[in-house]
Amino acid sequence: MKQLVNLVYLIVALLVLGGCGDGTSVRKLPHSGDTPYQQDTILVIYATEPERALRLLDSAMALGNISDYRGQFIRATIYSKSLMEQQQDSAISICKTLLTHDSVRNEPVEKENILDILIATARAKSDDEAYLQWATQKVSICQQQSEETERWRTEAEIGLVMTHLGQVSEGLKKLDEAISRLDSPGSINRMDAFIIAVKRKINALSDMGRNEDVIPLAQRILDRLDHYEQHAKDYAEDSYRLSWSDHPADRDRYLDFCRAQAWAFMAQAYAQKSHHGDVKTEKQTAAEKAHKYLALFEQSGYSKTFMARQMIAPAQMALGMYDEALATYDEMENRMGADTLNADYALILRSRAIASRSKGHIAEALDYQTRYANLSKQVSDSLHKSQAHDYAARYHAQEQQLKIQERQAEAERSHIFSVALIIIALMAIIFAVFFFRQKRIVSEKNRALMRLINGLPAAEFSGENEEADRETEEESVSADTAFFHHIEHTIRTERLYANVNLQRQDIMERFGISRHALNDLMNRYAGGLTFPQFINTIRLEEAKHILDTQGDTTLTAIAEEVGFTPANFREQFKRCYGMTPAEYRKEQEEK
Repeated sequence: MKQLVNLVYLIVALLVLGGCGDGTSVRKLPHSGDTPYQQDTILVIYATEPERALRLLDSAMALGNISDYRGQFIRATIYSKSLMEQQQDSAISICKTLLTHDSVRNEPVEKENILDILIATARAKSDDEAYLQWATQKVSICQQQSEETERWRTEAEIGLVMTHLGQVSEGLKKLDEAISRLDSPGSINRMDAFIIAVKRKINALSDMGRNEDVIPLAQRILDRLDHYEQHAKDYAEDSYRLSWSDHPADRDRYLDFCRAQAWAFMAQAYAQKSHHGDVKTEKQTAAEKAHKYLALFEQSGYSKTFMARQMIAPAQMALGMYDEALATYDEMENRMGADTLNADYALILRSRAIASRSKGHIAEALDYQTRYANLSKQVSDSLHKSQAHDYAARYHAQEQQLKIQERQAEAERSHIFSVALIIIALMAIIFAVFFFRQKRIVSEKNRALMRLINGLPAAEFSGENEEADRETEEESVSADTAFFHHIEHTIRTERLYANVNLQRQDIMERFGISRHALNDLMNRYAGGLTFPQFINTIRLEEAKHILDTQGDTTLTAIAEEVGFTPANFREQFKRCYGMTPAEYRKEQEEK
């Protein structure tokens, strides 16, 4: 279930976050399949065809391929990315209901995923109060679960919303702390969290018009992506965004998405610099760089999505590319329908006024400008300074409460530790008493045995005793050998090896033996192999048998049948037999 959630969450992330950056190479991404049986396909299709994605979701639920809970989760995910306030509200309503579902109450991971949707929706609605509420809840869960990377990813969200609430210095400080905590390579999950934290600071700086400061931050994203590609093997496979898939296209899609974001940030920053600069040569240089990064962005696979077009439109406006920007705004209006009482529509009116004025359509520009001014009065400044301070005070109160809870938890841990030490000391004393008592009993029995031995003829006792020892030793070895072969036979005949998550603990519980006993059997009868090596040996033998006898079975199917992931199957097979499964099959066919 957790892997399923991670799969959905990856695709959601690839659709939500927008941007652009620096680099020289651009990848073309494959078109996704069209089937109602794959939830990731539904979410990918949503990027360009939301209505079709919802129809596919309905079909998948009707066919029973997606459970009601999972279907509602995906529906909330789709609604949360809508421009229509009604659908965004529906996403919030669905998520609040899902938080009470049995699948969520005792599953922190599920709750985190739902809170992520609520956070994203609050951000889209510019609802800073809800934004802060859900982000603070998620931080609390992350602290309870000791999820430091996810915690600082979410702390960056809180830092952004604090800047929105008027606490600019405090918010930027929190963003800098999150970036610093996450700024080290070696983990895919930490790299992804680092990129998100940097993007949140870029969002904050862009809102403040500090475009000059955006450029080095976007470059840091590109540098980290380059480092990952050059040293991919040094990064731990610990992220739901990449480790769920061994398919190169999925990793390329993630890297393309992140680079496109960085390029978009670069294009926007340089476009604004060219638009508002003072020195003509500097403005011209900035415009050239903006066009450069915009061209890179346009070559990316992500740029074809609606959200990417929406993101890059302000840069196009600043560069005078009015026709391209207005095409995006036309699409936004079609998506909004009658839902035009919002800041997005106000931005469209303002942009249309600028475009009309630049084309010499003064009357049309005046009409758009008047409509923009009237609409802005209704939708802008919804949070007054007093409200902002109130929200900030609530956050500080919650932060203080968390600190109190942390101190209480620390005191409880100290008390538990002291009690544990006392219990361990008592157990040690009891064990020592028991040990010495047993030793005394054994000693007394030995003395009694020696007295008995002294009463028997030496030769008779020696011969009988040696023969009994040999028989006892042979019986013990025979029993251990039979038991090991029984375990191996069960693993093979019942195909326990086919379970990719098979653990040593499963075998210990199945046959009622200790870890020490199992390791001893492995050392004596499995050639010194460890348990994972022993299981992989069986898997490879079974895979080789299938390759020899079933020529039409795909390598992916063989890997799943014997308990490997496709990538691990290829690596293990080559390590054992000196060639990949595909090479082995080809060699057998040629024979």
